Amino acid sequence: MIQIVQLIIMIFLYLSCGGSSFESNYLPESLPSEDSIKETLSSDVHLSQLNEKAHSLGKNLQEWKESEKSLVSDQEINTYWQREKVRLRNSIPDTDAIDRLRESIRMRIVWSRIFHKTNINIKQKPIYQSKSNLLTQLDVQYSPQFGNKKAKWVIVEWSDYLCGFCKKTFPHTKNLLLKYKTQIHYIHKDFPLDGESDQSLIPLVVSRCLWEKDPTQFSLHMQLLYAHANHLAKGEAISSNNWNYFTECISQTSNARYRNLVEADWEEAKKLGVSSVPTFWVNGRWILGALDAETWERVLEDTKP
Repeated sequence: MIQIVQLIIMIFLYLSCGGSSFESNYLPESLPSEDSIKETLSSDVHLSQLNEKAHSLGKNLQEWKESEKSLVSDQEINTYWQREKVRLRNSIPDTDAIDRLRESIRMRIVWSRIFHKTNINIKQKPIYQSKSNLLTQLDVQYSPQFGNKKAKWVIVEWSDYLCGFCKKTFPHTKNLLLKYKTQIHYIHKDFPLDGESDQSLIPLVVSRCLWEKDPTQFSLHMQLLYAHANHLAKGEAISSNNWNYFTECISQTSNARYRNLVEADWEEAKKLGVSSVPTFWVNGRWILGALDAETWERVLEDTKP
């Protein structure tokens, strides 16, 4: 009788825990890249799904992420460690680099599980484009750009002044361009978050006008546009003391030529596989999502010719 009771208890525990255990231990055949995770998280639809799922678990998304993180074991990290180590063997100079790589694996496992539980398919980054191949496909005749065309690095950025991640990245990009002024050829391309809305195009249209009127001050104009883009889109009055040509350009928001340039960039980007902002292309490598100073330095190191 005791044995029967014990057997029933074991079966009950197996059935009640089996599904949960399987879900917690989900491991994809291969881990998504950090870029693909950023691309997936850049979707407002996906963020809404993730927040809704987290709420159903009695947590916010940050709490859910930390909870999943605590469940990732060293054994699970080791599942991918050997492959990652071989792939990046020339980029692991010390134990700090090893720790960063293992932590990257941990977080990619975490997001894989969260996306899996939310039934979200991870977006893939745009296809690889070689330096010569991509640049021949871009129309840069009227695009804001800085630096020598034969520079060590070519950086193409697709962004929108109404994009929060773009605004967060801009100061670091600006500092990078100042630091490597003679070694980077930078090209700015427009990608409106809402290309169907006339109001959402206004900051980009103003940007086109400012570049045409005074290209030497464009980095300052970019900074001001990020600070005031929402006011511009709403048609609100803003101070123009530091804006050369601003009054003239604000009157050009319905200028068909500037709008056509913005829309042409948008259509061009979609054909290349760009679907969110910010997106960067650096010497053949696609970089998706917000970047800080440290990440930018790693990107330059990884794309060094």
